[in-house]
Amino acid sequence: MFALGLPFPIRSEAGLKFLAAVMMPIAGRLPFKWIYPTGDKQEERTPKWVKYYEWANVISGDFHFVKANMPDDMSGKVIITNTTTPEDVALLKQFGVKYLITTTPVIEGRSFGTNMMEAALVALAGKGRPLSHAELEEILVKLQFQPQLQELN
Repeated sequence: MFALGLPFPIRSEAGLKFLAAVMMPIAGRLPFKWIYPTGDKQEERTPKWVKYYEWANVISGDFHFVKANMPDDMSGKVIITNTTTPEDVALLKQFGVKYLITTTPVIEGRSFGTNMMEAALVALAGKGRPLSHAELEEILVKLQFQPQLQELN
């Protein structure tokens, strides 16, 4: 919805699969900066789709998109996301978010994207190749990586 500028949310797995089949041949060839905010654009915020933010109790997705589009009043909402900084957490608290759940652990005040976490684990393993799901799972258990739940308000 956010990256592609859709005027509606995707409400089902079947809808997601259909949209992916139609859009991926096109979107997969677009320059990255056309579909994902980079640089200073990650700090811009223009509320859009406010009725969907108001309707939803739980909002999930990439934090750059969530933040870029969210309204000022997020009272009582639950956000499930990744890649947050202490400043992001302060903003969510200011806007009234009840809970923030990050899919990766908070390390030195920030959560990192799963791609960065996987890259770090691959480097840590020192095998010089992508790790299997089982190998990644074993490392995650050893390091006790868990999603993070923060109560903000």
